[in-house]
Amino acid sequence: MSFFKKLFGSQKNTQKSTPTEDKAFTEFFEDTLSRYLQDPEREMEFEFTAPDGTILPPSVAFVGAYEEWKNIQSVWDQRSVLYRSLDEKYAQILEKWQFLERFIVDRYPATGVKLVQEKATDKDMEDVEFLTSTARCYFFLSDYETAHEYILKALKIDSKHKRARIALADILHLKGEHEESHKLYHEILEESDIKKIEDNGEIYLLDIVSFHGQQLHSSVYAVSLLSDERIEEDMWNAVAEEFYHCPYFRTQHAYWLLNNGENLKGVAKLLTTSQEFPEHKPAVINAHSTILQIREQMNTTDLWEEDVQRLTKIIEKRGWEFAE
Repeated sequence: MSFFKKLFGSQKNTQKSTPTEDKAFTEFFEDTLSRYLQDPEREMEFEFTAPDGTILPPSVAFVGAYEEWKNIQSVWDQRSVLYRSLDEKYAQILEKWQFLERFIVDRYPATGVKLVQEKATDKDMEDVEFLTSTARCYFFLSDYETAHEYILKALKIDSKHKRARIALADILHLKGEHEESHKLYHEILEESDIKKIEDNGEIYLLDIVSFHGQQLHSSVYAVSLLSDERIEEDMWNAVAEEFYHCPYFRTQHAYWLLNNGENLKGVAKLLTTSQEFPEHKPAVINAHSTILQIREQMNTTDLWEEDVQRLTKIIEKRGWEFAE
């Protein structure tokens, strides 16, 4: 893609020796950059050079992010660190919808909504990509009604837009319209390249739902595939790297852990989800009720007391009912 070549290219005739490369970080950088630019097919090409023409690997060109990356365990937090560094260099070339997706993946959909409210123009409201990403911001804030309104506007512009159709299916599912949702998922898969993948050999779950696979990149559909009783924790953890920005996915992951005897892991996941996404009612309600159940089982009254107080305030403030 000529745009990416222009953006990341450099003068090759001045090449000097390349500093030592951390190949693991280069691989991570390539993956994260493609997500930042919303380039699932990795069409971009990049090359970084020092003033003297020496080609720099990403671990040198982004040394600050690299040093932080080495000390972070989770992929999603590693991405956050690199996203901040990418913002410093490339934020000005992102379109608004790409900015919204950048905020979504970084677990700041509310910042995306603020951008829409403060910066959206009439032209943006005629852009199917912008409308789709706006709907997704509201979706990850668990405001399914507003998300539905925006995605219908997007599909009115382009009824075949794949990202918009996936977003609609996700929204319908979480609004309880499962039959319509599953019908749409099926149609999208029928139109995808999944048949070619199947013909060439065994197809893996991640091939279907991953960002780079681009068959059906949906956290909601991923949960339905993971509900198979043969699925083990390693697969949940692998798919979580794709959808940690989705409170629905994280809550369902917590349920799976609790149902499989991993109570501490399950509670921890519900708590972190409720902290980052206090709008997501199932995470908040079930974190609160699960803690009370564990307290009863252990005959104690003070486990996770600060969290119980925090969750109680959220439930009361939002007028939700406590689980029985």
